[in-house]
Amino acid sequence: MASRAVGILMAAFIAAVAVYAFYPRSLPDYPATATNPSRLRLNGVAMAGDRVVAVGESGRILISDDRGDSWRNAKVEPGAGSGRVEGTLTEVRFIGDTVALATGHDGMVLRSTDRGDSWTPVRFEQDYSDPLFGLCRTAASTLVAVGSFGRLLRSADEGRTFEAIPVDLPDGPHLNAIACAADGQAMVAGELAQVLRTADGGVTWDLVQLSYNGSLYGVVRASATRWLVFGMRGHVFATDDFGASWREIATGVETSLFGGLVLGDGRVVLYGQGNTILVSSDGGASFRIERMGGRESLVGALEIAPGTLLFAGEKGISKFTLGRPVAALNGGL
Repeated sequence: MASRAVGILMAAFIAAVAVYAFYPRSLPDYPATATNPSRLRLNGVAMAGDRVVAVGESGRILISDDRGDSWRNAKVEPGAGSGRVEGTLTEVRFIGDTVALATGHDGMVLRSTDRGDSWTPVRFEQDYSDPLFGLCRTAASTLVAVGSFGRLLRSADEGRTFEAIPVDLPDGPHLNAIACAADGQAMVAGELAQVLRTADGGVTWDLVQLSYNGSLYGVVRASATRWLVFGMRGHVFATDDFGASWREIATGVETSLFGGLVLGDGRVVLYGQGNTILVSSDGGASFRIERMGGRESLVGALEIAPGTLLFAGEKGISKFTLGRPVAALNGGL
């Protein structure tokens, strides 16, 4: 009798658990698409209004509508022949109020027409894994993208399609970065200290060879007349005649520099390996060390408020306000 009673009790208990498990009840209100960008390597950031878009590893695209305080995932559609977008994305740019483009591995270009909410691949190279590193809009409303092994592409239809630009480049160097200006000038920084330039919005290009043996990772137009290229071991070069002559600018650092931007107040910021941030208040004629030290690298940046920068890098998203005392983090490199 006792064993029968125990069996009845166990059956009743199991029935009660089953009823509880399947009984309809409300779930906690979790933000399903919220994400933590500190867990991702991010390579590029762009902003239109208060909307910030960041791109990085595994084809991830993140969106913030509060200038980087909180993030959610964008919707990325598979493109024809590409399947799921899993390759690393390298750069993102807004080319209008609502249209944005992102570049990546496999010659990938993704396009958004809704301020970054959703993306569709418009270019993909099935047989090649080589990346595109960036793009910009020239004054002639032409988009130019650059990439590995001398890849130079042009789009005349707002990034819907791209075609190769024939340029004779010795040794086929990687073209690592491009910057465009409203007057039709544009410059490309590449390996082996090779620089491409155009003065007609990307219609014609010519090659400038610097007397330097290292790679150049970035380029920025620092003022109406001055362009800067920069790269390995803190080397920075300036030209005031659009590449006819160059001079080296002392930086006081030997860490590689990966990116640069001009702030709203005219200051020039360069950044890169080891959390290095350099600032110039004279249009790139000289730089001071704002911050350096640590193991992480900064590879993308934008100004989200006067003097406040949002960086993309190995540890995702970080913010930094200029004007703090120079400090070495983690004992330096």
